[in-house]
Amino acid sequence: MSSPSRAVPGLDTAVRRWKVGHQLFHLHLTAMNSLLEDAAAALDSGRWTELAALFDELRMLYDAATATMRYAADFPRELYEQVIRPSMAPPFTSPGFSGSLNTDHEQMLDRLRELRRRVKPLRRRGGLPDAAHEAAGRLLAAQSRNRRNHVLVCTRFVPEGTSLLQAYFEATNPTTEAEQMTDHDDHHDGG
Repeated sequence: MSSPSRAVPGLDTAVRRWKVGHQLFHLHLTAMNSLLEDAAAALDSGRWTELAALFDELRMLYDAATATMRYAADFPRELYEQVIRPSMAPPFTSPGFSGSLNTDHEQMLDRLRELRRRVKPLRRRGGLPDAAHEAAGRLLAAQSRNRRNHVLVCTRFVPEGTSLLQAYFEATNPTTEAEQMTDHDDHHDGG
């Protein structure tokens, strides 16, 4: 008797790519979080050459994460719909499972957002040496490429755009916008 994965062509490859791609992404996140800490320290102390090198290393990791994402999602949409997406829903995970629950990813986004906030005025005023300024631009371009590719993957696999987390919230709070407005108005009217 053959295993179910042998009965569906490409299933083994899809599952392996999805799992390995996400495991690699976690390694990228861990490295990025460490480098973002180092970059903040370099910025604090004005170590511009080190900051430029860290920006370039972060750019490489962002580009690697983008390549990993494309690798992880390089299989037919039908396999995502039939196997991968259901594996991220109950009973296999908690309701509302989402990549946004990944604390390492959220930490990376927060650290990068803070670093960008601090670097932006320096870039505008010419307060960064050329090498650091140019490396910051390359990092921002890599982040932009990553976001564009993430949108492409999401659109390919979930064209209606409803994440598992959104579906969970809609299912657990089925009030309409009109009901929310009425509830809001009742509270203001003392009712």
